[in-house]
Amino acid sequence: RTVIRTQSHKAEGFNELRFEDEAGEEQIRLHAQKDLELLTLNDRTEEIQRDSHLKVHNDRISEIDNDDHHTVHGNRHMKIDGDDHLVISGSRHKKVGQAQLLEAGREIHHKAGMKVVIEAGAEITLKAGGSFLKIDPSGVTIVGPQVKINSGGSPGSGSGQAVESPLLPGHAMAEEAAHVTFKAPAALLKQDYVLHEAAMLGESVCEVCESKGSA
Repeated sequence: RTVIRTQSHKAEGFNELRFEDEAGEEQIRLHAQKDLELLTLNDRTEEIQRDSHLKVHNDRISEIDNDDHHTVHGNRHMKIDGDDHLVISGSRHKKVGQAQLLEAGREIHHKAGMKVVIEAGAEITLKAGGSFLKIDPSGVTIVGPQVKINSGGSPGSGSGQAVESPLLPGHAMAEEAAHVTFKAPAALLKQDYVLHEAAMLGESVCEVCESKGSA
């Protein structure tokens, strides 16, 4: 095991980069005592050959300046404990191979600026209370205690949408090379010297590895 650790200045804590090289337990661990910023000036490619786990204890904010492509070859499960807001400046296209099933606890409100078209190959049914209207190849069926046509009354109204726009993320700040200074801690300088000497002599300097090897 190889560990590179720097202590926080005038405070408890540390930043650490650890390499575990024990057979069957290989691991690279990065510990940031406070913030971690990653800046890639070109492409970033990541491939995980098993599972990926992510837990964010506060907010997660992301922004994509161009397109976003996401493919799931199995099932997708999503749970939202609060509200879900979606803003689309253009058109939305959605295709479902089998059935689309939607249930709302209180209200469903659809509104269009020009027209709404509901089309079915075999049947359309509107049902409320004990009354319903059914349209199928046999004709139009209207059932209810009373059927009123031009007999007064007024249409119902929906709540309307109140969508909220998302927040934009912060950015990792690029350092200007002319102003960047790096001073390696004494512990790192000593470690670099020891590693270099060991490499020249072909010897091991990892006490943990040596103790395991001699056990």
